[in-house]
Amino acid sequence: MLRILLCLFCLLHPNVWGSTPAMEEFFNATKNGNFETALLIANEESDETLSTHLTLLATMIAQSTEAPDYMLAQGDMANKKLVFLKYMIVGYHHKQMVSQNNLEAFKNFSAALKLAEGMGNTVFVKATLIGILNLYAQEIFIGSKQYAPYLEQFLRLRSDTMDEALSLLFQLIFLSKGDDDLENVDTQYYAQYQKLDSIFAQFPMTHAFYPNYYSEKGIYYKIEGNHDRAIDFFLRADSLAAQGKFKDRFRSGIAWQLAAVYLQRNELPEAKRYLHVFKKYGLKLRDSFYLNRLASLIFEKEGQHDSAYHYLQESVNVEYLLGYKNNTLETSILTVQNQTDKLKLDKLQLQSSSMANRNWAIGLGMLLLFGGLIGMLAQKNTRRKQLIAEQGKLLQEQKVATLLKEQELTTIDAMIQGQEKERQRVANELHDDLGGLMAAVKLQFNALAGKDKKGNLESFVKTELLIDEAYGKIRAIAHAKNSGLMAKKGLLQAVTQMAEKISVVDGVHISVLDYGLETRLENSVELTLFRIIQELITNVIKHTEATEVNIHITNHGESLNILVEDNGKGFEVKNMATNKGMGLRSIDKRIASLNGSLDIESAPGTGTVVIIDIPI
Repeated sequence: MLRILLCLFCLLHPNVWGSTPAMEEFFNATKNGNFETALLIANEESDETLSTHLTLLATMIAQSTEAPDYMLAQGDMANKKLVFLKYMIVGYHHKQMVSQNNLEAFKNFSAALKLAEGMGNTVFVKATLIGILNLYAQEIFIGSKQYAPYLEQFLRLRSDTMDEALSLLFQLIFLSKGDDDLENVDTQYYAQYQKLDSIFAQFPMTHAFYPNYYSEKGIYYKIEGNHDRAIDFFLRADSLAAQGKFKDRFRSGIAWQLAAVYLQRNELPEAKRYLHVFKKYGLKLRDSFYLNRLASLIFEKEGQHDSAYHYLQESVNVEYLLGYKNNTLETSILTVQNQTDKLKLDKLQLQSSSMANRNWAIGLGMLLLFGGLIGMLAQKNTRRKQLIAEQGKLLQEQKVATLLKEQELTTIDAMIQGQEKERQRVANELHDDLGGLMAAVKLQFNALAGKDKKGNLESFVKTELLIDEAYGKIRAIAHAKNSGLMAKKGLLQAVTQMAEKISVVDGVHISVLDYGLETRLENSVELTLFRIIQELITNVIKHTEATEVNIHITNHGESLNILVEDNGKGFEVKNMATNKGMGLRSIDKRIASLNGSLDIESAPGTGTVVIIDIPI
């Protein structure tokens, strides 16, 4: 992530341009992170134009700032040193804009690389390679190995310990960004990490790169899950960076890492505090991706799902706005390579003009160019057909998925309607048939008791009590299963009456709390919600040994929230997926038919909380 603030101008020994020692000293100072010395050297440069450009370049790298518009114009094209500096300034300008433009940055760094290679100057070749590698390091995730050729070239040019340290830091960055999961790492990461301590043992503790060293160690322990060690090294990195003059951007990255660690530790207030620090210094558009993504994870952990979804969507919007999903650098590389190929072809044609068979060579060149054009058009046409075919396949898959979803919802509706009819039938039979039968039994028993009062009075009393209890339970079950109250008075009345009856019969105290239910919902929705609550209460009575149950029903305007909590014995939620009974599966299907969501929080000995959100 923000580890890429190691982007110091890693340049080495003076060569080729020995007549300009000030420039070599400047690059050595920036290489070691000594920006005050670099600015002093730039101010003392005798060439005023070079001095101005060097000062600007050092300031841009140290503070991650953009260049003023007047400095982006082309300079004296005859002065190669000035042209090189101009390319680097424009490249860093596009890289460090609020809305960075990686395409233009890559073009300018590539132009600077070509110029440096043409002059055979290793110092400037390394400078351009660092610029290009930092572009890749800024990507949210590394989707390919396009950085590999530039990293390999930099590795070939290593000549001292500083080069070793920088190349290792770059490798750790790339290997820790295997995909868009912010925690994923490549398997080679651990092998490279083992080299870190031995390299930095050769540097004094006052070296400008020690904060980067401690930051990398913090990231390693964060990945390993050793949160205490991770926090310790991040705080060390921040403490050292605070002593420097140009480390605000670096410190903001450390704040983000600390927020992420505290999130992993489930210490959410601390996570929010460090995220606020990051927000204070994270001024780039790219920073808002990391801010929103981590905020989404924090709100999700807090159970604030609406806020979590909002920040997740914001992070996705920024991600696509910056083009991270569109292979921006890949496009840049192909563009530059095509330009290079065209220059090579032009050079070949120019050399052929001096030969005796000039006309044949030109004809051959034109034929090759024409063939390449035809090949390119054919390739584009093939690609276009492939895209059309893929789009057609995708549309077909979407249609099939839609039909399956509609069929599933129809099945769920039919199942629910069948269940309601069966409930009504059972309720009628209980009330009309079995209830009537129990009433007749009671009358007969009373008559029998009246004739034989001299008999065993105690047995008659106990039997009468049992008959009364059975009769009461049959009536309670009949009323609980019957949905007639729903059509008359609505969801709240039905749930309240059910709670009162169950409290009397089963000895569980049930409270019903409502918010914003002044208006009724559509009858079928209310009926489905009533059955869901009814099934949840049944599960509580059967499985939890609870004595207290609270039912909260809240109307938020666009959604309805139902919360059922009990003080029962609880259970392991992770085991729920393999032990779903018919009741829970029925609840799942009913909620799915309403496009709602279900969340269950429980642990042994802590009771259970069931949260349901339904769009209305």
